[in-house]
This record gives sequence, structure tokens and C-alpha cells, in this order.
Amino acid sequence: MTGERVQGIGVQLVRYAAVLLGGFIAGGRIVSAIHAWREWHTWVEQDPSGADAYRTFFLVDLGIVALTVALAGLVWWLLRSSPPENSDRRDGE
Repeated sequence: MTGERVQGIGVQLVRYAAVLLGGFIAGGRIVSAIHAWREWHTWVEQDPSGADAYRTFFLVDLGIVALTVALAGLVWWLLRSSPPENSDRRDGE
């Protein structure tokens, strides 16, 4: 294996690990957001201040999900493999 090939494998491992970790974080937070949304709507009639707390939890969890997915997408895009140098040329030209 050449040095470039080993480096390429390392970059791909980092790329996949970042997306996998982002998926775990976003998945856990989306479950928490769904729970907070349900509790928010359950408590809105009985205890408005408690409902407001659950609304805040819901919005924070959604923000974390959006940020995590955006960062994982950015890492995925930035660490993509570059095309070959002469990829715009046709064969035989």
C-alpha cells in the first residue's frame, strides 16, 4: 500500500466515524425532542410554566439535532475524495 492509499483510508475512517457519531447524537436528541413535545402539549392546559419548560427542552433538542446534522454533513463534504487531476479530459485527447 502506498502512503496516499493509507492516508485516504484514514480520511475515510474519520469521515464515516464523524457521520456515525453525529447520527448517534442526533438520534438520541430527536427522541428527547419528541418526548418533550408530548409533555409540552400534555401540560399546556394544567401548568403553563411547566409546559414552557418542556417547550424550551423541545427547542433546544431540535437545535442540537440541526447543528449535529449540519456539522456531520459539513465534515462529510469537506473530507470527500478529490477527483483525479485529469478528470475533465476525455480518453485519447
